[in-house]
Amino acid sequence: MIANGSISNQTDEFIEDEITRIIFVYVSPCVIFIGTVANILSILVLSKKTMRRSTTMFYLLILSSADLLVLYTGLLRYWIIMAFDIDIRLHSDFICKLHAFLVYFSLDFASWILVAVTMDRCISVMRPLKARLCCTHNVSKIIVVVLVVAMVFINSHLFFTVEIIARNGPKLICQEADANFVSKIWPWIDFAVFCFVPFGIMIVANSLIIQRVSASVKTLKNMTVDNNLGRSFDSVYTRRTSFGSSHISGEHSDEISTITEACETQNGFSNDTVNKTVNNNSTRLQTSTNVTVMLLSVNFVFFLCTTPIAIYFIGKHYWKTQDIHPHRIAVQNLAYGIVNILQYLNNSVHFFLYCITGKRFRNEFFKLFPRKRRSAVFQ
Repeated sequence: MIANGSISNQTDEFIEDEITRIIFVYVSPCVIFIGTVANILSILVLSKKTMRRSTTMFYLLILSSADLLVLYTGLLRYWIIMAFDIDIRLHSDFICKLHAFLVYFSLDFASWILVAVTMDRCISVMRPLKARLCCTHNVSKIIVVVLVVAMVFINSHLFFTVEIIARNGPKLICQEADANFVSKIWPWIDFAVFCFVPFGIMIVANSLIIQRVSASVKTLKNMTVDNNLGRSFDSVYTRRTSFGSSHISGEHSDEISTITEACETQNGFSNDTVNKTVNNNSTRLQTSTNVTVMLLSVNFVFFLCTTPIAIYFIGKHYWKTQDIHPHRIAVQNLAYGIVNILQYLNNSVHFFLYCITGKRFRNEFFKLFPRKRRSAVFQ
């Protein structure tokens, strides 16, 4: 991640340096602005009474809040550094430690909230009866608290290991004092906590969800076909009695009557009851599928946006040399700028994913801006 990432100071001699500056000075505030507006809109929609009934929407509400914290602790600092040459971490050792902790904490917490909402959805789909006990608002609140405590514990070492140190003469930088730990060990721990383990859990959970939803779709289609078949036989039987029994032999008429009665009384329910059940199941399945698609899109974007920066920090130690050429530094700075801004895009686009893939969310969002029933006419 970016808690201790830095851009090497070089004279703008290469095109890569100019592109890096554009990314941090001009693209960063755009991402912050879009992410702020988008997450605030998400909070407004997800806070509505009709949305708060779902534990899934509760988790997404917490996620939107975490995304705001990520943007304003992480990306905002980089914009201030590149635009105004001011690093807020260098004001004091305490601010250095606190800010580094908040960046790591917010990024890890946002990742694991995604895990929580995915597991919540998986249990709801795979074990509907069990979900009534473990997928409740009280349980979800407890899980959020547990995640907060866990992320605080995992990143608490930053209060003891991070400090303002001198590098390259008088230049000061806020980072872990143990260079070996920060370059060789911590990137792997960070990659596991921030990206690898969360996404691994999401992959397994989403695979189970897709499998169960696919099976439900197939079952629903079979129910619909069976119900339509019953209607067809009922229609044939009605036409037969209307035009007279001479049109169909007695043997076949008995068969049709028997099948019709079986279809009408299948499992003790009439056609109307079966049809109502099929329609209810279809509605529930469509809702479940919409939520599943929404979560899949969020999880996919998470992996797409966060994996590059995790790989960057792991590989940075291995391609670093003592006498590095200035152009190579410029290229590395550009690579860091790209993966860095890509990471923060993950915390800015969730609202748009909800609108595109979530019909329920989209409908509630439109209700925020109702059309006027009548327009005032001024003469």
